[in-house]
Amino acid sequence: MKFVVEQLATWIKPEQRQSPYENWYDSSPITLSWVPAMQRRRMTPFVKMVLHTAHQVTNDKGYENMPVIFSSRHGDFHKTANLLGELGEKQPLSPTGFGLSVHNAAIGMYSIISGNTQPMNAIAAGKDSFACALIEAYIKLVEYKQPHILLVHTDESLPEPYTTFVDEAQITHSIALVIRLATEKEAHFSLTKQATNNSEQTTTPLSLELAKAMFNKQSASANGWLLTHYA
Repeated sequence: MKFVVEQLATWIKPEQRQSPYENWYDSSPITLSWVPAMQRRRMTPFVKMVLHTAHQVTNDKGYENMPVIFSSRHGDFHKTANLLGELGEKQPLSPTGFGLSVHNAAIGMYSIISGNTQPMNAIAAGKDSFACALIEAYIKLVEYKQPHILLVHTDESLPEPYTTFVDEAQITHSIALVIRLATEKEAHFSLTKQATNNSEQTTTPLSLELAKAMFNKQSASANGWLLTHYA
């Protein structure tokens, strides 16, 4: 599984950034000036993160209309939690609210706003969601001979009372990357599954561990996965 990361953008909620001197993530505010104001007003913070990072890596010419793999461990769970609360109070649910809470809603909105007509997959695989999205993207590159794939991974800190069940650091973040297959003798990354006892265990989400390694062009071992950089 050899791939090249051509574009990479990582956004972390400002108050959760580790240090003002880190440069591997995007420190710009989310503005979405390229999205019509009426559509922006309907968006949750989760959707805005998805669109912001996706736009960061596809704004250059040559990256339009790519297939998309979207992944998230919990999806837009703040909206889902609100719907569950309304159910508990026996309130009628908004069809629009329900439609915007499903797992592929955010990437569907990106498809509409960007005019992207290519196939899009939405993946949820627990703590391994980002790694599974990379594997899915690689499969698409190989089997369908796509020149590039856009991958977007987004997660938010869980709301109360669900924080009781967390098993990793809750960091609101979004990552987008454009990948392609590596050519012979080209610098590239490879992702492999490890035995858990051979891998460094960390509470930081796997997505952020791997995104930082990709930015720095380094290898990283975390939570059962090994990302190797070959210079």
